[in-house]
Amino acid sequence: MATVPNRLPHHGEQPASEIKITGFVVFSASSNDPDMSDEVKRHLHSKARVEKGPLVYGRGDSNTCKCFMRLGADENNAFANKIKEVIGDVGFPVRQGPVIVHSTENHYTWGIRLAHPSRDAVSAFRDLARTDKTRVAFKLYPPGPPREATLETLPVERKLQPHEILFVKGPIRMEIEIPAGGSFVWEGNSEDIMGYDMLGPEVFEFMKIQALHVLARWKARAGDLDRDEISY
Repeated sequence: MATVPNRLPHHGEQPASEIKITGFVVFSASSNDPDMSDEVKRHLHSKARVEKGPLVYGRGDSNTCKCFMRLGADENNAFANKIKEVIGDVGFPVRQGPVIVHSTENHYTWGIRLAHPSRDAVSAFRDLARTDKTRVAFKLYPPGPPREATLETLPVERKLQPHEILFVKGPIRMEIEIPAGGSFVWEGNSEDIMGYDMLGPEVFEFMKIQALHVLARWKARAGDLDRDEISY
């Protein structure tokens, strides 16, 4: 396992305390593990998945993905604290995913979408790349302007190193560019169940893959759900 020593923030990196102002923060984990990255990708192709054009996305193995997302970020509950910075201490935040996204052969760009289907929510992204050539580009727009005004502003572009985790507030608009062979893991956390938010027009497709299944299960179990058991 490769480890990364504690360091000062890179030029342009946002301090964690500014996430409510900038809408995002890049957290530097204390370690990364290339072997775990490979294991995450292996599970994507061994489980149920969606194949659409050059993209493949699915749940993979939930426990492996969850461990990957939190690798080097569990000290002092750092991962959970980043979520609380956005949605507050809600007791039992509702987790979505994780979902693995991979581009097989061609470069693919997702146009401007919301970082999370729900407003009171946060999305976490971690790149699975081993080389700079296959790193995903996350383009983040400033908070506030309506979608039409967003098109006239320049986004902040971030390509994550293996030890970095990107946390983004739900209302932030962003683009995602995935090179051929690129892949990442997404996990969402929200104050409440997303429900029909998942079907909104500005939702990334990989966040929708279980929408109908989740809504059906939610309706069927509406009277029996225990908040600390909710994960989809």
